[in-house]
Amino acid sequence: MDKVSIVNLLVGGVLPLLVAFVSKETWAGWIKGCLLAALSALGGLGTEYVAHAASFELTTAGWSAATAFIFGVAAHYSVYKDTTLQELLAKALYRAPAPASTEG
Repeated sequence: MDKVSIVNLLVGGVLPLLVAFVSKETWAGWIKGCLLAALSALGGLGTEYVAHAASFELTTAGWSAATAFIFGVAAHYSVYKDTTLQELLAKALYRAPAPASTEG
């Protein structure tokens, strides 16, 4: 396995944590899935560009994005789901709404 593939798998393993960090706790699962897919696409394009800037191939970048997405979903469900780390990241940017004032 070449270095680019290993980096791509590492990116896929980190993406679920990034999604948990940048998304709101109350967002629907499909929105988080779309965010993971978009970040995977960016990761695949970026990995291919950094590895082969002179001979960039969109097909290889697509396969890299698909690999990162599949590995990211697998990492979410097998490693990160319902863990303290993912819950902390999900709550890092989330601010609870202020309680309504009872003064009239």
